[in-house]
Parts: sequence; C-alpha cells; structure tokens
Amino acid sequence: MKEVKSPKKPLIYYYTIALLVILVFNVIVSPLLVNARVKEVDYGTFMKMIEEKNIGSVEVTDSEIVFTDKDETQVYKTGEMNDPTLTERLYASGATFTRNIEKGMSPLLSFILTVILPIVIFIALGQYMAKKMMSQAGGPNAMAFGMGKSNAKVYVPSTDGIRFSDVAGEDEAKENLAEIVDYLHNPQKYSDVGASMPKGVLLVGPPGTGKTMLAEAIAEALGKELIIWNIKSTTKAQDGLYVY
Repeated sequence: MKEVKSPKKPLIYYYTIALLVILVFNVIVSPLLVNARVKEVDYGTFMKMIEEKNIGSVEVTDSEIVFTDKDETQVYKTGEMNDPTLTERLYASGATFTRNIEKGMSPLLSFILTVILPIVIFIALGQYMAKKMMSQAGGPNAMAFGMGKSNAKVYVPSTDGIRFSDVAGEDEAKENLAEIVDYLHNPQKYSDVGASMPKGVLLVGPPGTGKTMLAEAIAEALGKELIIWNIKSTTKAQDGLYVY
C-alpha cells in the first residue's frame, strides 16, 4: 500500500497567500488601472491642440501640464516648459483653468476594482484552497471526523499491494475476512441464503500480530482507500488501538 500524507500547511497559510495577492493588486495593479486614462503627449501636440482650440480644462503644475480635450473625454499630460505666453494663448483658445483634473476612472468603477474585485478574489482563492486541502485529506467525510489531522493516515492501493497470503498465520481470521470480501463483491449470493453483512470487524491482538496488514489486505482486495486512525490521540484508550 502507498501512504498519502495529510496536508501539513494550515488553512491560514492559504488565506495569507490570498491576502498577499489582494495587497499586490491594490498596490501595483490598481494604480495602473486608475492611471490608464491619462495619455502622455509631447509639448508640440499640446501646442497644436491650443491652436486648434481643442483644449477643455488645463492644470499647470511645476513639473507637468495636465489637460483635456474640448469634450473632456480624454485626459492628457505633458512636461512643463518655460513658455511666458502660454497662459495668454490658453485663455485665447477658450481653455478653463482648474486646480485638479480628475485623472482616474469613475467612482463606481474604482470601487468595483479596488473593493469588490479583491473580495471576490479572496473568496475564490479561499474556496479553491479549502477544496484542495479537503481532497488531500481524504474528502469531506474525513475532514468532518477530524481525519484530515495528523492522527489519521490514508492509504491507497499500490501496484504491489498486500494480499492475505502475505500475512503469516492467522488462518481463521484470514478465512473470515476473505468471506467478508467475497460478500462485498457478490452480495446477492449471500442474501439468497439469508446471510447478512456484519456491521464491522474487530481485530484484537498485541502489536505485530498482523492487524494492520489484514486491514490493508482487505482494502487491497476491494480496491478501496484505507484510513487508519489512532484512537489514543482523541480518547483515553490505551496505545495500540486503531480504527480502520
């Protein structure tokens, strides 16, 4: 049988990754999206738009000039130049001077990108990571009964798995267990003669007598996964008691 190790990273690890992704989005991606509306042009283009009287609003700072077209559908920016007649020409073109031109996107779109979208990303990543952890731990039933923790081991059939013949001795136990396996493969044959399936099987004996190997042989014969859970880790039972 081949052991499948339980996931060692806690759920908070994956949520931390999701938070880091959101942080990177807000710090790097979001500003790029907000500034995508501003188009940088050279000073000559700015002068040409003044001559064509295609300037709407203009904001002049010490380092740059931000302006819009006449319809205010596009925001432009260019470097500031030493041009003493600039103000006069702007007035002549009908431009409106302002202290602050809105360079970003609409408030609704900004809210969606900076608040709603990160929340959706966080929830989606959280759900993905939770499902991934659950599948590694043996499915939802294993997680519900605490078998995704370190006290449980999950085994799946391997190419060279354990057979009943690999267990030395215990002939009576092997015979009874072989009948149970046959019942599970051919239930109709036993129900026809009035036989019923036992609710479970109790394997009793000191360590090293083949209990685990017999349980693995049953799983191998049925082609099913085997979950071994140490009772000692959750109860006051003595060491060496396991649930298969």
